Amino acid sequence: MKRLLLVTHRSIEQAGGPAARWRAFARYLPEYGWEVEVLSAAVRAGASEFDASASRAVATRAAAMARLARWTEPTFGLAGVRPDSLPLSMLWIPRGAALVRRAMRRQEPDVVLATGPPIAGLIAARAGVRPPTPLVVELRDLWAGNPAFDAGGTALSKVESWLLSEVRRVVACTPEAVSDLRLRHPTLGERVVEISNGFDPEISSLAPTTSNGAPPRAGAKRQALTLLHSGTLTPARPIAPLVRALSDPRVAGDFKIALHGHLSAGSRAEVERAVRESQVPIEVFAPSSWEEAVGRIAVADAGLILQARGAGDETAVASKVYEYLALGKPPLCITDGGASEALLRRLGADELCARLGAPETIVAALVRLREGAFRPPCAARLAPYSRRALAGRMAELLEDVTNGWRNA
Repeated sequence: MKRLLLVTHRSIEQAGGPAARWRAFARYLPEYGWEVEVLSAAVRAGASEFDASASRAVATRAAAMARLARWTEPTFGLAGVRPDSLPLSMLWIPRGAALVRRAMRRQEPDVVLATGPPIAGLIAARAGVRPPTPLVVELRDLWAGNPAFDAGGTALSKVESWLLSEVRRVVACTPEAVSDLRLRHPTLGERVVEISNGFDPEISSLAPTTSNGAPPRAGAKRQALTLLHSGTLTPARPIAPLVRALSDPRVAGDFKIALHGHLSAGSRAEVERAVRESQVPIEVFAPSSWEEAVGRIAVADAGLILQARGAGDETAVASKVYEYLALGKPPLCITDGGASEALLRRLGADELCARLGAPETIVAALVRLREGAFRPPCAARLAPYSRRALAGRMAELLEDVTNGWRNA
């Protein structure tokens, strides 16, 4: 059994989407001959978008960080970065690097893989790993070049160039992110590879038995269809364009919105304003366990994807897309036309894609959803996005890296 040392600032024991990928990989990689030792910061209260016990901590911390970001944004802007590019997790880097060196002295791994964001884990691994042990870096979402973090300066790109200069592979989760990295770091070339995000195959046990928004029988009263947004809602995932579209006479009264997960302060204000000023039914459910989140997806009529360019739409796929599809739910994808829409197009599941800046496309997508236009992809098309299958691809990459190291 080969040994992988996984370095991540965010503990994989935390619930919610950001940790789910490696929580699953750590479970499945032993099937492919790899045991995983995890090195991370301590589990942080409020780190999960579906953690009911910490929901107050989430709201308090988010509000404080939002105020700090507003105060410091002009200063950060002088360096061409946004405040979110340098979160408090950066303070963990020296400790993380020391922990990496200690773990390698104790038992040298075959490969060290650092995953982020947060970027702190990647920088700690780069500072702590010493040749000849191979280092692999995984950017689940981009850091430099991402409008959520980068305001057009060169500082993040310079740090990223140092970070990637000694790595054996760079893993990105979308073809758009791979292209972006290869363009900005041409010397990396084929060392940048894609291993997409996906869904846990265990989700199939919660497969829905309800209809997917099919037209009602003749003479039957049409019930409002539930559009569920599962996960964190931020201003870069705006709800207002959908609310305005749902007020259109062509679809008014046919839909209701359910929001399950953490709402940022800005998003909560947006929702409260929509409740006051529109007739669209909106229900907000407090954060809960991942299992309950999946259960809510299973009984909803459609899954909602909201992602603007400011949330990294050009290169990042909203992770809930995979769970919506695995549960047979139509994804109503309202974005700026980036990676999530491109994924659905490749899967032949883009019937319900619309653009944030084009209200008519949102209304048209709602009409198609109401009339049952969506046809879910067949199981064979979704199979490569099972995290068990993706763990197999990761194992192949790790084998290739170790073989290259030993043959060098």
